[in-house]
Amino acid sequence: MSLQQLIIRWLAAQVLQKAKKEILKTPDATPDTNIKVSEYSADSGQLCCEHPPNKSTSTVVDLGFVFALPMEAAGVADVLKHAQTTQGNGRTFHTGIFHGYRTAIVESGVGQENAGRAAEVLLDVFQPKRLLSAGYAGGLVPRLKQFDVCFPEILVRESDGKKLCASNSVPELIEESSASEKQNRKLILLTTDFVASSPKQKSLLHCQTGAELVDMETFAVAEVCRKHRVPLLAVRIILDTVEEQIPKDVQRILKNVDKGGARLIGSVVGSLFSRPASMVDLLSLKQRALYAADRLAKQIAAELVGS
Repeated sequence: MSLQQLIIRWLAAQVLQKAKKEILKTPDATPDTNIKVSEYSADSGQLCCEHPPNKSTSTVVDLGFVFALPMEAAGVADVLKHAQTTQGNGRTFHTGIFHGYRTAIVESGVGQENAGRAAEVLLDVFQPKRLLSAGYAGGLVPRLKQFDVCFPEILVRESDGKKLCASNSVPELIEESSASEKQNRKLILLTTDFVASSPKQKSLLHCQTGAELVDMETFAVAEVCRKHRVPLLAVRIILDTVEEQIPKDVQRILKNVDKGGARLIGSVVGSLFSRPASMVDLLSLKQRALYAADRLAKQIAAELVGS
């Protein structure tokens, strides 16, 4: 490792330690009531409640959120009290009080590798009592409508079919000999390394895996939680339904959105130059995404924090 890399890592560590100190300074406003955990019922499409393990007093924050994109995180970050935003380890972190709970948020970037690394940093620095993998998802079945908020319990990795069970608990490996998750009527989330863009592709993924929604990060976060024995809750809002085709221009921009800089600008300019109608798609996606982020934050507050 070069001297420059060592210096960069040291500086990043200093920034995150500062953020940790700031959250420790914040008055402890954590409610005495337990956090409620809800799931999207496969039978009724309604939300039902459970109770999590008892809180520990040995951690820095109560909740740790892993969001891939700034837009996904905005709904929660915007309502933090005593909010602090810091840059470290190449990522953006937000700390503050979310409806009475000390909270740390990391914007990981798109994909499993980014999400896994960000979750490791979040656990190392802020030691949250539980992690939430939150953000957008695509629907793989007709019953999941746009802006439905889902709390899946069964997590599947598309690349090898590995399965984990996590419902506000430490993720556990599901063996093939275990009882079928379909019989238990638990919502299944598939994590892929690509954007599921067409109705045909989405339907095929459902047929192959039994999953009802898809994202690109949650399984990696679950693996980290399993390794460190930390409870995980997956919270996803449907941004595109199974019937919806994501425009190719938007797909290209989504692939580059975590890279930023010249590549992202080039994607936007190239799309607008080749097809001016892309502007309509982009504006529509932005408006939909902002609304979804706000709705997701409100649902988390209402169902998880009891607000």
